[in-house]
Amino acid sequence: MADQTARYVGIDLGTSTSALAHVREDGNPEIVPNCDGERLTPSVVFFDQFEGVKLVGSAAKDGGDPDRTVRHIKKYMDDPAFVVEIDGERWTPTEISALFLAKLRKDCAQLIGPIEEVVITVPANFNELARKATVTAGRLAGLTVRRIVNEPTAAALYYAHTQAVQGRIMVYDLGGGTLDITILDVAGDNVDILLSEGARHLGGSDFDSVLIELIGEEYKAQNGRDLILDESQKRRLLASTEDIKKRLSKLNQVSEKIGSEDAGLASVELSRDRFENAIRGLLTRTVMLVEQALDSLELTTDDIDHVVLVGGSTRIPRVQELLTKQFGRPPISCGNVDECVALGAALFARKARRVSEVCNHSYGTLALIEDALTGEAKVQNSIVIPKNTPIPCSMSQTYMTSEDNEELIEVEITQGEDEDPRYIDIIGKIALRVPPGRPAGCQVTVTYSYDENQRVRAQVYDEDSGLRKDIDIEYKGEGVLRDDEIERKSAYLKQVKIA
Repeated sequence: MADQTARYVGIDLGTSTSALAHVREDGNPEIVPNCDGERLTPSVVFFDQFEGVKLVGSAAKDGGDPDRTVRHIKKYMDDPAFVVEIDGERWTPTEISALFLAKLRKDCAQLIGPIEEVVITVPANFNELARKATVTAGRLAGLTVRRIVNEPTAAALYYAHTQAVQGRIMVYDLGGGTLDITILDVAGDNVDILLSEGARHLGGSDFDSVLIELIGEEYKAQNGRDLILDESQKRRLLASTEDIKKRLSKLNQVSEKIGSEDAGLASVELSRDRFENAIRGLLTRTVMLVEQALDSLELTTDDIDHVVLVGGSTRIPRVQELLTKQFGRPPISCGNVDECVALGAALFARKARRVSEVCNHSYGTLALIEDALTGEAKVQNSIVIPKNTPIPCSMSQTYMTSEDNEELIEVEITQGEDEDPRYIDIIGKIALRVPPGRPAGCQVTVTYSYDENQRVRAQVYDEDSGLRKDIDIEYKGEGVLRDDEIERKSAYLKQVKIA
């Protein structure tokens, strides 16, 4: 075991698997395996009922009781109300993610020394709540999170470092739960993010669900009846479909025994063509997202120097075929597409390059806006910080009060690009009390600041009175922890047996 505190550590906290990497003394990053010998740790936890142990990784996948096994928790990081209840204890996605991080911290420390400061990656399309939850998960695990960095950005750093890719690059990141498309410029040691687009709930786990449907169809064709599964059997089948999917990336056909002695067994055969045709609609969505990203920057495929692959789902042959057809040349794969995000995060921690990120959502406020043609006024989403603005940044918009004698100015903070309030999220509110007896038309300036971890701070300033109010965006729900709760739960997690 190393006798010095580990430096330049990056963690990919993934939907399906997680990984930890550090930068060696020679300046190159490497994955640090856990004590189970795994380079990638499955993002799965099993709650043992007898010894109170929380199994994390491959041992959790084989825990034997799907009702006590939690996987794909990353999909719920932006849901403050989501909880998992086991043995009378309620676990939020943040707390379960902290178990993964604690496992990585404890195991990997045996090889590289105590781990304290880290950079953690998130999908480019993660919203403010999910990013804050990720930072909190790190704190619960006893880590100091120096920065949150987008997964495609980290991967681009790794490609630039190891494959010397330069110029305008598109990162196509298709992982276990999300798709991110990021376009960036790499010139020497400088990395400038131009745009990030993403789709939640589009990744390997969605392909697994399609595979389950195909298995059910094949089973019915052989046995003449539906494959009836209880919840436990569904979860076991879902676990096995991951292996089937991986084999179909290498073989044209695979066979798997499905069912039970009581309900009837069937030797299900699936071809790669059938699987890829079944996910054609999902893959079409990925192509459309690529086109949307290019259109947003008024670029064509000829303007992209390199397309690089990130995420295990990019190993599906049809994915690479579609990109080759779209760009007229094959994408670049580093081979270890499951590891390059963690490796890039370690490089980011070392700050060997200058990286300019962009905000991945628009932030604004609801305002009464008059149509210049009709004169009709209606409430719309007025954007203050546009999506893909370079960060950190601070931007302002000035509005007018709409009524006489307003004593309370309320600013609703929005997240989203649409003008229609029905299609955006209200993520916070500021209420500023002002002196009475004022006429309509007083100027109020709204300022939003967006920091390097892509968290938002808001200010409302009344020009007439000089009064102002600042807030950090706060969310409410069981999954949102106060500082005192973080300290208490962090102390509790230190006592939890994690293996």
